[in-house]
Amino acid sequence: MSRFSTRLLTPACAGIFVAALAVSAGAQRGQAPPARPPQTSAPPATTGTAAGADPREATARRLCIQCHPFENVVAIRRTRAQWEATVENMVGRGARGTPAEFASIIDYLSEKYGLSGAVVRGSAGPDDKPLVDPKADEAARPLWGADCQICHGPDARGTGRGPNLVRSLLVLSDRYGSKIGPYLRTQHPKLPSGKILEPTDTQVLLFAHFLRARLNDTLRGSPLFRPGNILVGDAKAGEAYFTGAGGCTQCHSATGNLAGVASRIGDPVNLQQRFLFPANAFGGRRGGAPQPAGRPVVRVTVTPPSGPAVTGDLVTMDDFYVTLRGEDGQPRTFRRTRDLRVAKTDPYAAHIALLDVITDTQIHDVVAYLWTLK
Repeated sequence: MSRFSTRLLTPACAGIFVAALAVSAGAQRGQAPPARPPQTSAPPATTGTAAGADPREATARRLCIQCHPFENVVAIRRTRAQWEATVENMVGRGARGTPAEFASIIDYLSEKYGLSGAVVRGSAGPDDKPLVDPKADEAARPLWGADCQICHGPDARGTGRGPNLVRSLLVLSDRYGSKIGPYLRTQHPKLPSGKILEPTDTQVLLFAHFLRARLNDTLRGSPLFRPGNILVGDAKAGEAYFTGAGGCTQCHSATGNLAGVASRIGDPVNLQQRFLFPANAFGGRRGGAPQPAGRPVVRVTVTPPSGPAVTGDLVTMDDFYVTLRGEDGQPRTFRRTRDLRVAKTDPYAAHIALLDVITDTQIHDVVAYLWTLK
């Protein structure tokens, strides 16, 4: 369900390669990259050339140091798709190597410095939730403490001087700095000290990881999550919203498919979760797992630049790839490009649209009403 293109995501993904801008600018003026100073003695052995070391590391170091230290490259972990975008970005900036060499670099970086597992597996939210690099989260803390904590608090939940960023729609929709970066550079007000924020690409990426980590702390899969009392709404107001402005009766009925729903679920937190995120709460949309019997599935039609359109059940979709399971039961993956058309039919589209307009008060009112359906 991603709404962000590769073109938006790539600059943030390639944030640590700021040093390459100078080389790129020189190339645009027809200038060759600056020559490396002559060596007066044999270079010291690197990790990539040590006995038993991965030869792909030597290739990565040799090509990357054309513009910047190799350590800059691996300072922040990335997903495989992000490493692919990063390498593509560097090729566009003039990095010199063969296709086979670049492919080996992507494989090496994805395996050695890949980003996986460091994400809270909560059931709510989009399928392509950004992962969090713990090292990037840690590296961002001094920056956050220096410039941001005074207004937004140590956990980004706001103070009297600044809003709660964990609940910010901009932060929620951000993908590795795609939204945070432009906002910080063009719209963020001056700091109380009078300082104007001018973050580098690397700092933007660090902030993105930090804020995503604080958001993950609020999810049920986090060890920091502590459920509170959510039955604080007005049940009568919730019923009015359910039958009126919410449009819920277009698909649901208190005496039909929702009869006894509170008794079946048995927990207010789970009830709210299923109300707001029914597709994720019922499972079947992550990792290609089959949808439970009787549950609607998301359908997707992919039309490549050449060849017939392919329709099937959506498995996963992010900024880079879309995977579906065709009528023959076999999965197929397409790389998302400008010429690839993707049309999605989501049976939970009404619930997704509701998230943009429903207020906190209305959520609590509806949950209080649904809890009366026992």
